[in-house]
Amino acid sequence: MKKKFNQGLFIGRFQPFHKGHLYALEVASSFCKKLVIGIGSSQERGTAANPLSAEARIRIIKAGIRGTQIKTSNLKFIEIPDFRDNDAWFEYIIKKEPKIDIIFSRNALVKKIFLSHGIPIMSPEWYKRKTFVATRIRGLIKNGKRWQDCVPKGAVNEITAHESTIKEAESWTTKRS
Repeated sequence: MKKKFNQGLFIGRFQPFHKGHLYALEVASSFCKKLVIGIGSSQERGTAANPLSAEARIRIIKAGIRGTQIKTSNLKFIEIPDFRDNDAWFEYIIKKEPKIDIIFSRNALVKKIFLSHGIPIMSPEWYKRKTFVATRIRGLIKNGKRWQDCVPKGAVNEITAHESTIKEAESWTTKRS
């Protein structure tokens, strides 16, 4: 299949990277020659919603895609911190990656921001959404329950290395991620 877009952008917090994320990345990469993975809320770590650093998340994603159809040579990672101003957030991303042809997201705000700048959006379907939810997976880790089946096999060791960070994160919220 010929790739339809030169470069796409997939933004997520990946706290942690799970099989639902992997599915969405496989879909996104099938449409693009190059895929930029934006690590959202990159400035945060050690909080309930964002226990892992951006660097840890990148390592986990790279480990999680080993052995898949996704070619790491076609990927680029960028860290995207939060901004209080949507236009400033958009400008930050476009300065880092000015040649984005399409955005892959199901997030309503992300879709609104990029559509308002004329950049098309594709929203991959959820993959087993009730099972593969980062908030749920963090809760399993925190409570010492089995979480390993929720993440790509390659990511298990990387996430295991960060289990204590996830368990010790401040307060736990019910915010879905």
